[in-house]
Amino acid sequence: MQPTYGSRIPGSVACHHLHKGGGQAEEYEDAYAVHPRVSAVEEIDVASLRVALSDGASESVLAGLWARSLVDHFVSVPHEALASADSFGREAVMVTASWEATLGDYIARREADGRPIQWYEQPKLDRGAYATLLAISFCAPQEGDLADLRGEGRWAAAVIGDCCLFQVRDGALITAYPLAGSEDFGTSPNLLNSRNQDSLLISERVAMNSGSLRQQDDIYLCTDAVAAWFLREVEHGGRPWETLRDLGTSDGPNFADFIGEERASGHMRNDDATLIHVAVW
Repeated sequence: MQPTYGSRIPGSVACHHLHKGGGQAEEYEDAYAVHPRVSAVEEIDVASLRVALSDGASESVLAGLWARSLVDHFVSVPHEALASADSFGREAVMVTASWEATLGDYIARREADGRPIQWYEQPKLDRGAYATLLAISFCAPQEGDLADLRGEGRWAAAVIGDCCLFQVRDGALITAYPLAGSEDFGTSPNLLNSRNQDSLLISERVAMNSGSLRQQDDIYLCTDAVAAWFLREVEHGGRPWETLRDLGTSDGPNFADFIGEERASGHMRNDDATLIHVAVW
């Protein structure tokens, strides 16, 4: 029988990110947010944790700014907002409703810097920015429910696009979501558009999932380049979670060195790379 958590789930969270090789740090167009904010070595209550990550589509303008807007909003939504597609759609529309103000601030900054918007930029601004999104919320079991009887916490997640969640338990991958194979990654994932205020359309495209949480579980949240590498390693009989688990510790490389080696070997696509590791103690 699993030990009971009560109302608190001890654990930790580590965040890693790197811009494209050959680019500059300010060109990084992924985004992530964690609430509450903690250091990698600090013990946290996973039951209160919210995480969101997004991959801005570089073919659209202001993709990084849009990705940041999405994660900043979804890291603050209540757990119930990730429990149904309809509630997710309503939350997404709240972000698009605020985009005009965000865009207005950007245009004002450009003008203040002596770089006003040019005529050839306007059509892309009118089309809006695009990004993927993964948002996850954790909670302790409610007294008397099945999770409580089993001594398990819970997680609920929502995804638009090809950011991925991987859950490892007892040395085995038990969840790969929303994509389960390296060949599932394409060039046209579902995306959230900063101009889309159709909550029904968004709710039809979101992938929802939930699961249990036990002591010693590890959850890895990745944007597409890292996620595709992870699944390819699994398909070749590897245990990529062992490498990711030790990143930045005395037992493993730092994230930049790891990503650089995998890119150089051709095992990982040269793209912005983001990884969030949630460990349950």
